[in-house]
Amino acid sequence: MKNIFYLVLVLLVGTFLLRCQKSIYDSSDFPSNDPDAQKFIDSSGITGTTEQLAINNFVQQLKDSSLWAKFLAIYPMVGGSEHTTKLNLKDPRNSDAAYRLTFYGSPVYASTGIFFPGVADYADTHLADNAIGACTDACISYYSRTQNTISGYDMGCTDGAVPYNELSVYSNSADKSEWFGFSEDRLSPATTGLFMLSSSIANVTRYRNGIVVSSSGSAPKNSYTNLTILIGKSRITAHPGQKECALATIGNGLTDAQALTFFNIVQKFENTLSR
Repeated sequence: MKNIFYLVLVLLVGTFLLRCQKSIYDSSDFPSNDPDAQKFIDSSGITGTTEQLAINNFVQQLKDSSLWAKFLAIYPMVGGSEHTTKLNLKDPRNSDAAYRLTFYGSPVYASTGIFFPGVADYADTHLADNAIGACTDACISYYSRTQNTISGYDMGCTDGAVPYNELSVYSNSADKSEWFGFSEDRLSPATTGLFMLSSSIANVTRYRNGIVVSSSGSAPKNSYTNLTILIGKSRITAHPGQKECALATIGNGLTDAQALTFFNIVQKFENTLSR
């Protein structure tokens, strides 16, 4: 009788432990990643749990804020390798048509982003400024992790021929930021953070960390270079900005409120990555 009792007890305990184990390890008990975030994670081969979490939260927050559809290209600059940093979060196929980055020269890859140290070091997005859409609804942004006072271009299409569509985090009169007719040299004492040029039907605005720095006060001009946007420098220029890039985007224009929301989401992303 005792043997039967102990046998039943062992079976019950064994069944209980198996159920507990299933509840602990069954992936169905965990929420799945956002499908777009998972595509990027799979394509990039990123295995770090912190990076995966940061990417998933970033995508979900952009969608929750109705900002995801605003972008044609988002480059999170994660993973610390050429492959993981070249892919476009919006379309992570490894092809020029998906606006993946092609690197030239000797960029420096790190977990904190990509550093473009010289004139020969840059990335081609394969995305021309005329592919963004109307000049009244266009935006580029660059998250700089470098504090320096080097005047030069950090992102753009051309320099040396009208029109000019390019972003300078720090610039003297020779290296002005230009965006559909808006022109400005900016010797800002702070060169870290998220810098953005965004156009609307009535204005072109420069932002740093989601805050308006300056604006054109007039409608943007309908002018395109029809050249692909570069990251790390602009075209036909000997003046790269030499600032580490922790994120870059290309897409449609943002309102002041959207620019601030976007910065807050980006900063959470950077904070999660401890950079």
